[in-house]
Amino acid sequence: MNKSIVFSMVFLLLMGLCVSRMKYEVVFLKNKLKEINTQLDKCQDDIKIYNAEWNYLNDPKRLQLLAAKYLPHLRPTNNNQIIDFETLIRSDFDKELTKNITPPAAQNAHHKSTTRYASEAFGSFLDKVIKKYGGATEND
Repeated sequence: MNKSIVFSMVFLLLMGLCVSRMKYEVVFLKNKLKEINTQLDKCQDDIKIYNAEWNYLNDPKRLQLLAAKYLPHLRPTNNNQIIDFETLIRSDFDKELTKNITPPAAQNAHHKSTTRYASEAFGSFLDKVIKKYGGATEND
């Protein structure tokens, strides 16, 4: 009879430890679930914000205003503006390109030298565009 009481007490003690361990695991998993749901809600809110921002940025009226502001002189590409890759990688491309072009007249005192190579001409072109139109702002 003493053995059965001792065995019952040990069995009940082990069962109590298992139940309490399960209880703490359930509490831990509930907290983890709550944390995941909070992150999910935050992500869904972020997606709503991104969708609203995307809709604003792609608004046709806004895009039309930006196109009118920044692309007023945009024209289709002419055939003589397109070159093949072989011509582009040749080392004498710049010399051939500028051989038949008369140098542009100096527009101001700072820019009296003429451009010798196409890469310099393009850099000069970009400088002129930036001076004329300015850079894009963050609000655009």
